[in-house]
Amino acid sequence: MAVFDIGKAYTFSGMNLTITHEGNPAANAKVTRVVEWQKEQVDEFTADESGQVALPEIKERSLTQLLPTQFVVAQVVNVEFEGKEYEIWVNSKMSPEKNSELGGHPLNLECELTREPVAIEDFDTILVTSCHWK
Repeated sequence: MAVFDIGKAYTFSGMNLTITHEGNPAANAKVTRVVEWQKEQVDEFTADESGQVALPEIKERSLTQLLPTQFVVAQVVNVEFEGKEYEIWVNSKMSPEKNSELGGHPLNLECELTREPVAIEDFDTILVTSCHWK
């Protein structure tokens, strides 16, 4: 770890999404990401014609990273498509490490908007998502 990374935490690892609706690319879908750790951050993205969008990582610095405290970050990703909103990712990130949301695996997700979200308890937290990963 570089000196400049001391006290930094990944509050949201980089995420690559392929978004579909009824099996077809959700072109121009609006993606909203909400991240809350020390304060709430909201950013918006637009999927391309093939339904793909990349959400960059967010790293934050805090002195609390140097203290023995519980690390918890609230993460939500919503998609608006054809006038309807879909909640595709709800997670409580419990580790400041990169890609800890999926136990160290990159966040390369395929998200079918018509799929019902499911709760997954494989990564030391309860992740609710309608997305799949490899």
